[in-house]
Amino acid sequence: MVFVRIRSLICVLLLPLVIQGCAGKYSVVEFEILEPATVNFPEHVNQLLILNRAPITLDVWSDQNQIGMDSRQLVLLDTLIINNLLRGVLEVMRQSPIETFHRPIWISDRRTDTTLLEDKILTKREVMEICDTLSGDAIISLELYTVGLDQHFDYYKDAPTEIQNQYYEVFNRVKWNIHLPERPRPFDSYTTVDTLFVPAIVDGEFLPFTPGVDMIRDLFYDSGIKYGSYLVPVWNQASRILYRKGDDSLKVAIKHTDEGDWEHAFSIWDHLTESDDRTLVAKSYNNMAVYFELEDKLDSASMMLNLSLENDTLDPVRLYREDLDVRLLNRKDIERQVKIR
Repeated sequence: MVFVRIRSLICVLLLPLVIQGCAGKYSVVEFEILEPATVNFPEHVNQLLILNRAPITLDVWSDQNQIGMDSRQLVLLDTLIINNLLRGVLEVMRQSPIETFHRPIWISDRRTDTTLLEDKILTKREVMEICDTLSGDAIISLELYTVGLDQHFDYYKDAPTEIQNQYYEVFNRVKWNIHLPERPRPFDSYTTVDTLFVPAIVDGEFLPFTPGVDMIRDLFYDSGIKYGSYLVPVWNQASRILYRKGDDSLKVAIKHTDEGDWEHAFSIWDHLTESDDRTLVAKSYNNMAVYFELEDKLDSASMMLNLSLENDTLDPVRLYREDLDVRLLNRKDIERQVKIR
């Protein structure tokens, strides 16, 4: 199983903020790494059921938003919220390397109780009946959501009746439970809390924005993305630096990487490790570590970083060491989450 994806073989970018004005010292390699899920499902879990239990009630809205809202508006907004929340979850799951999670079964059994929103959970018997009926191994249950919209104003100090800034705020809270048939209590419980701010007036200037349901749609879609990333391993962008300054051979090696000839570049870096210049040696080992990481050979990359730091404790290399240590710690979780299914 490959846990790294190259987005672009080499993107020659300057990092002026990192290098504090020393333009041209580095090139940047961008790629994607697979990061583990927070939830570790048991090995037998393959078919997921996603159950929508969230009640349709005015109680989920903030007090000020309930004023004037009728049942038709409530249902329309609920449909918008649920569709985009589940769309976000599904988008992440379908991009996961766990193929058995790509097609969960969607079911709906909306709760009608509103007095015990936090405590009314599925019983073990209910979980077993649902899983037996639909041949599911686990239930991901959307228990409830709450939502609210507000707006805020800032006024000019020398003109307290004139609006300087106006922005809208939409906020939510979404609670999820995971149930397994053999367990009397939830296997996992997770709550997301998200807020989205959208400016309408900035420094007295009106922005081309009209507040509406798009804010709610975007917020719940993002909440779904967040929960999906909690459930399954996801690909996240990473970047590494290649040293290109300090010796002409480093520049030549970077030209080879630009052309996709990493083997030739590696041979140059390997030769430079025999130099008497310990800083140059450290830079070369750093570049070799990047090469091995792109090959998904994390142990070899780790060895190169150790050799780099033995020669010179360059700050970028120390940061790289920390990032790679996280990947090494995550490796077993990713292998277990992906390979068993």
